[in-house]
Amino acid sequence: MSAPALDQFGSTQRRLLQHLLVNPGGASVEDLVAALAITPNAVRQHIAALERDGFVRRGGERPTRRRPQTLYQLSDAGREVFPRHYSAMADQLIEQTRSALGSEGLLRLMTTMGTETGRKLAGPSTEAPGPGAAAVSLAAAMTEAGYEAQANPAEGEVTAYNCVFHRLASRFPEVCEYDLAFIRAVTGRSVDHTECMVRGGEACRFRLGGKLPSAKPDSGSEPSA
Repeated sequence: MSAPALDQFGSTQRRLLQHLLVNPGGASVEDLVAALAITPNAVRQHIAALERDGFVRRGGERPTRRRPQTLYQLSDAGREVFPRHYSAMADQLIEQTRSALGSEGLLRLMTTMGTETGRKLAGPSTEAPGPGAAAVSLAAAMTEAGYEAQANPAEGEVTAYNCVFHRLASRFPEVCEYDLAFIRAVTGRSVDHTECMVRGGEACRFRLGGKLPSAKPDSGSEPSA
């Protein structure tokens, strides 16, 4: 799932993370005491919580006349809490791609990308599981990716309550094909997009169908949004 934004942390933890951002070589507990004007115990408590949650990591050590000081740095997840402009760049990339390739070209690209991502997750080709088992594993994979998905094994159906590409798909319906190609590649089954948030639905609902020929590449389907 995506990392929280910086404003979801308390003020002291925000200042601590900001200090580490501008000191990429790392900062010791003593450095942070001076920068934040709080006690060493308070610094250690904040560091322990942020390290536990994966936002801060231990770096190297700084030699001193006594024992070396441990330096703390932002992890990759810690850097991600600071503002990024991925969405603006994604908008521009999709817009330029559709302008260059046309709607059908963008659709083919989304199919290829979703298929490749799904195949990497699925691993070596094996016998496709039944719709119920496939729905359970698919929901787990989609939740891990931020979709907040739930499986209905009896119906071979997965409901996603958070469309991670919603804003992009609202402008470029071809983006929905990425999800469909991903699902086909992961499950080895056809998929019917029975409800879509872009089309005004309350969630995105995917019903798994029959097995796809394993020897043939995913050829895509009609766009669903």
